[in-house]
This record gives sequence, C-alpha cells and structure tokens, in this order.
Amino acid sequence: MERGTEDARFERVHDPARVMALSDGIFAVVITLLVLEVHVPELGPGQRLVDALHEIRPSVVAFLISFVVIAISWTAHRDLFVHLRLTDRNVVWLNLLYMLPLSLLPFGAALISRHERDPAAISIYGTLLVMLATTRLVIWLYATSRPHLLYEPIDPRSRKRGVLLVAVPLAFYLVAIAIASSMPLVSIWIFAAAPILYFVTMVLSRAQAPPGAAEHDFT
Repeated sequence: MERGTEDARFERVHDPARVMALSDGIFAVVITLLVLEVHVPELGPGQRLVDALHEIRPSVVAFLISFVVIAISWTAHRDLFVHLRLTDRNVVWLNLLYMLPLSLLPFGAALISRHERDPAAISIYGTLLVMLATTRLVIWLYATSRPHLLYEPIDPRSRKRGVLLVAVPLAFYLVAIAIASSMPLVSIWIFAAAPILYFVTMVLSRAQAPPGAAEHDFT
C-alpha cells in the first residue's frame, strides 16, 4: 500500500500536464500581444487608405514572421510533449528557459516594425530567434535522451531529424544577424524565408521516414 502511494505521488509530481498548461497559456498571450502592434492607420487630409496601409507594412510583416515562428515553436513543443510521460526538474527549468525568448518576441517584433532598417533592431530580433531555437534544441536533446521520461524511446534517426529541423533555421538566423549592418532588408527576408525552409524540411523528413518512426508525428 505504501509503495502504491509513493508511486502515485511520484507520477503526480512529475506529471507534464501543468508544464503544458503554463506553456500553452504563454503561447496564447504572446500571440495576442503580437497583433497589438498592428494599428488601423489614421488617414491624413487627402490621404488614400492604400497609402496609409503601406505605412503599416513593416508592422504587418513583423507580425506575420513572428506569428509563424511562434506557431512553429508551439507545434514543436507539442511534438515533444506528446512523447513525454513524465517530467523532471531539468525539463521544467529548460521549458521555462524556452519561454523566456518566446515572451520577448513581441518586443523584438515591435523593434523591427518601427526600425526595419536599423541593424541593432534586426540583431536583437535575430538574437531572440537564436535563443528560441537554441533552447528548443537543448530541451529536445535532453528529453529524448532519457527513455524513463518517454512513453517509448525515440529512434536515433527521428532524434537527429528533430535536431536538423532546428539547426537549419538557426543557421539562417545567425547569417541574418551577421549581415544586419550591411544588408538589413536581406536579413528581414531571411527571417521570413527560414520558416518556409522549416516546412520544406519537415515535409521531406516525413516523406523519407520509415514506418513507425517518430517523424510521422512531427507537426
């Protein structure tokens, strides 16, 4: 009886439900904060709406890029936690660390929407994307290397593919930061292109995965 109580307590303490609930709440708030930077333009005397809409183009671009980045981050979080039966102290803290750059992304989006040609704004936004990708990579590597936390072990191929899905956009973000001073608009285009490359890599990974591989569960 005592053993059963101890096991139940262990399961309760390490249940991933609360970690997922907190994370989903943060994702929802961050997406909501993003759209607050997109304002309905005020028309000046004799100004056409189409011209006024052009003025908010940087805000719309920053919103769209950031929305897709957050959507990818959420699906990646979901893809990991669908395999996690239990958490431990490190998973909890790594997940909180993952939430840090995510929470700051609306600030970064506001910077590039108002200063789209400023290298400092682009570098700060790029740094947040690098931090988000890096923390995502670390939590993936940590959790998938501990079978006792998983419902079933993840095969090495799928684990490597999970790393690749993060590493490729991460490399692009680093390039965007490196050229921000000389080619700021190219950096913005790289930020926009990286999610497209992610989806291409995802589709190819699922198509090439053998039956039963964890890659088929990647969103």
